[in-house]
Amino acid sequence: MLEAAMSFVVTALKPVFARNGCFNHSTVPLFVLPLLIVSGFLLLGCEPEPVAITPKLVVVEEVEQATVPVYGNYVGITKASLDVEVRARVDGFVEERLFTEGSAVNAGDILYKIDNKPYNAVVNRLKANVESQQAILEKAQRDVKRLKPLYEQDAASQLDYDNALSALAQAKSALAAGHAELEEALLELSYTEIKAPIAGLVSRSEVDIGALVGSQGQSLLTRVKQVNPIYVNFNMSALDYLNARRRMTSYNQQQEAETEGKAVEGFVRITLPDNSEYRYLGNVSFTDPQVNSSTGTFEVRAVLPNPDKELLPGQYTNVRIKLSEIDNAIVIPQRSTQVDQGGVYVMVVMPDNKVERRFIVIEHQGPEGVVVKSGLNAGERVIVEGMHRVRHGQLAEPLDAKEYQKRLDEQEKKEALEQQSKEQERN
Repeated sequence: MLEAAMSFVVTALKPVFARNGCFNHSTVPLFVLPLLIVSGFLLLGCEPEPVAITPKLVVVEEVEQATVPVYGNYVGITKASLDVEVRARVDGFVEERLFTEGSAVNAGDILYKIDNKPYNAVVNRLKANVESQQAILEKAQRDVKRLKPLYEQDAASQLDYDNALSALAQAKSALAAGHAELEEALLELSYTEIKAPIAGLVSRSEVDIGALVGSQGQSLLTRVKQVNPIYVNFNMSALDYLNARRRMTSYNQQQEAETEGKAVEGFVRITLPDNSEYRYLGNVSFTDPQVNSSTGTFEVRAVLPNPDKELLPGQYTNVRIKLSEIDNAIVIPQRSTQVDQGGVYVMVVMPDNKVERRFIVIEHQGPEGVVVKSGLNAGERVIVEGMHRVRHGQLAEPLDAKEYQKRLDEQEKKEALEQQSKEQERN
């Protein structure tokens, strides 16, 4: 009877032991029966514990609401604010060149000297003529002075007195003509010293010493370019022009801008050849009053300070100008966005720390971040780092960047110590 009971218990418990890996023999001693019975009931309740889900570490940032400026970006080219041709006004041979090509010059600096001997000779001759005319004038004045009292006493005839007055008037006119001719000669003599008309950078010389210049030879000698301030020219589209005009909310603003010759107002920023940002702001000084029908754009000119001559005429540069603003915009970092066939999406950590994949519609992208038109609300948390760790519906542990890095360092340190311990055990 006891053996049957034991057999029944063993037979009943055999699947349990087999399932739990505890049954290794076909027969069980009698004295083990109580233990089997107790063990059977214990094993029946020995189910595996559920696996604990560890939330994935992610870095989140809160969605902000702000006013975002909208900028237009264009390709511009620098241009000298003044570009003056230096030409010879009189004929002659170049005797000296008194500047270094490409150097800075001041207004009034002598650049060239032309042979002035012929012009000095003319000046000396006209000076002598003026002195002669002055002597004739003085004699005429003495004649009038002498004849006047005689004429008043009827001691001199009317004809003699009239002739004396006429001679005085002619002497005055001849002296004035002599002075005018002398002044013209002196002016031509001064033109033999060719001076810089403005301050700036002087270009290469177009003539050599000994060359004949003037109307009978080479007229253009060199150029002087003013680079402080300097201009930047760029082209805006008609749509950008419309957006910029809409910023002028009042009629007075529009009228003032048009009076100053600039239908677009604002400050511009440009970049240097190494793509760094130029430290001075430029101001729009001119806008073309018509659109180019072939390109659909119109020219805009901005003026910028250039005291250190970092910019030279003819350089290409990137130009940025503020066109408008987006008020109460939903802004997220650029790195929080992902793209697939369905569009642009972000991973949002919900209040219960579950991750939700959210598709968004982008209104604008710029240096301040991505402006979201729809799909997100202010205050929600988007994942900016660790997106590859989570999927839609999984749990996440949201951290800031500092805490996230600290946890990663701790984890890497722990793994390194475990690896080191394993290597020591193998050795």
